[in-house]
Amino acid sequence: MPHKMKSRAFFGLGIDAGGTFTDTVIVDINRAQVLAQAKASTTPENPIEGIRKALHALPKGLLQKADFVSLATTFATNAIVQGKGGRAGLILIGYDRDHPALSKMSPVVFLQGGHNYWGDEAAPLDIHPLQKVLGTLAHEVDAIAVSGYFSVRNPEHENRVARYMEEHCDLPVVTGHQLSVRLDAPRRATTAWWNARLIPLISALMEDTREVLKEFHIVSPLLVVRGDGTLMSVREAQRRPVETILSGPAASILGARFLTGKNDGLVVDMGGTTTDMAILSHGRVEIDPDGAQVGEWKTQVEAARIRTTGLGGDSIIRSDDGAISGLQIGPQRVKPLCTMAERFPEILTVLKKLLELNTRIPLLLYDPCTFYVATKARSPGSQQLPQVLAAGPANEYELLSNSSSTMDKWELNSLENQGIITRTSLTPTDFCVARGIYDLGSKEAALAGISILAIGLGVNESTLSQALEQEIARRLCVEAVSLSFQKDGPPLLSLMHHWFSNEKTTDAAHQAMEISVKLKNPVLGIGAPARAWLPPSFDHLHTTTILPDHYMVGTAIGAAVGTVGFTLTAEIRPTPRDHHILFAPDQKREFEDFDEAVGVGRETLEALARQRMRANGVRDATLDVTMERRSAPIPGGELYLCTVLTVRATGRVAVNQV
Repeated sequence: MPHKMKSRAFFGLGIDAGGTFTDTVIVDINRAQVLAQAKASTTPENPIEGIRKALHALPKGLLQKADFVSLATTFATNAIVQGKGGRAGLILIGYDRDHPALSKMSPVVFLQGGHNYWGDEAAPLDIHPLQKVLGTLAHEVDAIAVSGYFSVRNPEHENRVARYMEEHCDLPVVTGHQLSVRLDAPRRATTAWWNARLIPLISALMEDTREVLKEFHIVSPLLVVRGDGTLMSVREAQRRPVETILSGPAASILGARFLTGKNDGLVVDMGGTTTDMAILSHGRVEIDPDGAQVGEWKTQVEAARIRTTGLGGDSIIRSDDGAISGLQIGPQRVKPLCTMAERFPEILTVLKKLLELNTRIPLLLYDPCTFYVATKARSPGSQQLPQVLAAGPANEYELLSNSSSTMDKWELNSLENQGIITRTSLTPTDFCVARGIYDLGSKEAALAGISILAIGLGVNESTLSQALEQEIARRLCVEAVSLSFQKDGPPLLSLMHHWFSNEKTTDAAHQAMEISVKLKNPVLGIGAPARAWLPPSFDHLHTTTILPDHYMVGTAIGAAVGTVGFTLTAEIRPTPRDHHILFAPDQKREFEDFDEAVGVGRETLEALARQRMRANGVRDATLDVTMERRSAPIPGGELYLCTVLTVRATGRVAVNQV
């Protein structure tokens, strides 16, 4: 960990509300010291309860010394993946009604208008269709998104519609050009629509978090981690919640950098549900140039370039073909056998009985290591819980192999999807408990589950453990190659199976050609399961794995040490009349003189940056201004395209600012 001494302690309270655990830390940022950390189980139905429990585990005296609180959350990401959120209306100006990307969004109001590439009006704005439906629309939705064609070249029509909406209805209104300055109008409309859908969810989360902080007498400013690793105020998060997608993975990159002191590396954050990978380059988060994609939705949100796979400590272990060759891990997350057997001792009793059978159970039909447990949650209109499941944990083999039972896997999956039952099964966490790496729950249950699966696969426990390690390593290495090589990834991946399967076999010594893949920078490991699985996995890529102190709560640390920041851009493009057009946020202006255009563009961006930093609670912002000339190669030279002005604003929140 880097050591940096300053006169005054400056405390950051970091909270990581992850999918499996909620972590909290208190960091003295000026002295680069982690003073306290805590971990509690996440409560998906009510994430605030997990935050409350994790805060309870920290020293109260330190809690009240926090100068600011920073939250990294998967809330927005999960909402988009699951298709959840408030209901948002989308007003499109100048769009083609038949564009396939727009068919997924509703309700939509189409208006004539919009602009062309140069920011000139393509058609007059016709607001009458909106006037006709506004009364009904305002009662159907929670927020409104407005997106105009080429609004990044001229936002006039967007702004006029937004003003009309604000004057005639009491709903949050967001415009596309405020969220992105990139072209690709349909993707910008998607971003604006999702931003509107997330407003009620994130606003509720922010208000609930504030209430919990008040319970602990914490009155410091609350900040939220953006998808690019910077922080923003609660007020900004409530206006621009879509920018919090990939918040957790971005924070883990900052945590890895802070804890290791490394400026370059492959950050691998292995949690209970997923493993996230990202590249730390020259001390900065590497940003996805195409904008963040979450599930099926492509957005224009500036976020870290993340590679996510459904592999974690609590991923289910199963076989696709009933043999060791078909061993699979994930992507579904379940409760580890060891933890649930401690809560329900009857699980261990059943496991022992199955072991005494000493017979190969057909794994293609039944999973003898899986149990189903009724949950307390019930949604209105959900299926009735069968009596056999209400009586206690039900083993899948005993349940489905019983000729008198009417249950089948389809019905069990339906009950699980509705949240009526939850599943517990064998996971990598159980293997760690069996080896003594973790002291968690019932070790006897973990050992019994491993033995039962090994018998079902026709192998011994040692062979099963080796196969599990090999499959986890293969999955992690494939993801690392895909992320690191980007465009060259597909052809390399076609060789990965051959390389990985033969790397350590005796046949490899007799082959005329050897395939070797080496990761240039170290792996920076974060997350609770990292110590068990990352070092042996990345030995295959001939690199070192660094697991720093406090690696288990690295994401919460990243949240605590982040800084408020964002990037603003403007473009200056030549016109056929030898003039220069400045496309800046909220304005388009034409100049005869290039230097004047640059000067006005810079002044505009700097003024807007200072204004936004003040809105985020930062008094003394640092502004880094760059100018990039872009051109395209042509025969005999190059064609000048444009000049891009960029202002990167960073700063720390002022103490006692809310």
